[in-house]
Amino acid sequence: MAAPAQTPDDELLGRSVRALLAARRHSGPDDICGMVEVARVLMGADRAQVHVADYALNCLRVLRPNAPLGEPYVLEGTMAGRAFTSGEVVVTDTTVWVPMVDGRERIGVLELEVLDTSNFATTLHADLSAVLVLLIISMRRYTDVWLRTRRALTMSAAAEAQWDLLPPLASASPEVVVSGILEPAYEIGGDSFDCAINPGQLDLAIVDAIGHGMSAVLMSTAVINSLRNTRREHSGLVDGYRQADELVARHFGNSNYVTGQLASLDLATGVLTWINAGHLLPLLVRNGTYAGELQCRPSMPMGLGGPVVQVAQETLQRGDRVLFHTDGITESVSPDGSRFGLERLADFLVRATLDELPGAETVRRLSAAVGAHVGTGLNDDATMLLVEYLGVDHPDDPAGHA
Repeated sequence: MAAPAQTPDDELLGRSVRALLAARRHSGPDDICGMVEVARVLMGADRAQVHVADYALNCLRVLRPNAPLGEPYVLEGTMAGRAFTSGEVVVTDTTVWVPMVDGRERIGVLELEVLDTSNFATTLHADLSAVLVLLIISMRRYTDVWLRTRRALTMSAAAEAQWDLLPPLASASPEVVVSGILEPAYEIGGDSFDCAINPGQLDLAIVDAIGHGMSAVLMSTAVINSLRNTRREHSGLVDGYRQADELVARHFGNSNYVTGQLASLDLATGVLTWINAGHLLPLLVRNGTYAGELQCRPSMPMGLGGPVVQVAQETLQRGDRVLFHTDGITESVSPDGSRFGLERLADFLVRATLDELPGAETVRRLSAAVGAHVGTGLNDDATMLLVEYLGVDHPDDPAGHA
């Protein structure tokens, strides 16, 4: 079969992509701004700059080729913030703000200044922006330029170690969307999460190590990597729990422990399977209504020994949202002494679902709501991992089913 004829736009996109790739081959990893300049020329913009999202996803900061760094600014009330939170291109008379997204993870906003936005070629510019994001992702592993810009506050060494452990804050397949967030982003200690979308299956974990600071980070790091090891060796949840339990007991001892939820989701059937290691139960939102906590009898926290008490299962339906979280969310205390609480958490999650907020924006706003409730500094680490099951379309069932 003959290949379809290329349109002039296809040819232009091809030439532009090849030019970007050539520029990347001849650029050092620290020259991210140089790559942005190449993209600007190819897009026909008069000026271009990148606004980098901070770790807490509350602020943006302009990426500059040289120090000193500019001041971060809050998302609310800005065109760049509107593009970031909505995930949509924002256009004014002379400026275009394009969300920069790696898969589902939002990393910033590309600002383009052009003479006439009415002639803005959205498809071409969106494609080139996507290629630029991929190139930046490949470059930032080898330089501190991006991560320095990402800091809105001074980061502790413990938080540095924890962030290096994390997967992307958002990821998706046709069947599922996963979104996570950590707070306090710059002082996080023993909270962490992990997720991986594998063929036919989502694997995930959320953990909370006793204590604070580096000692807690070392425990959570050990547990997350132990769970990754058993997962990648094709072992199941029970083996993962047992290995992590033995590792904490052997290397940390002295009654140290890590609570958590270890789970896997069959993407074809919607069957969620999980082990509760002495942790808070996950919340379920179904059909726009809070359906309660998913029940699983607790096994001992990892490090304290004991058998797996229950491997629980729940069949998710299309559109179900399951929120895994740590106690820093519900137990956050306001200046007047009131807790954020489970009821407030469930209500926020339902309202976000009814408003059709994407998962990543849901956890971002929920995290901000917890911070606003506390006012000045969280009382404990507060972590969330939100799973939205999209279901599977079947040839004989146009509506699909879970």
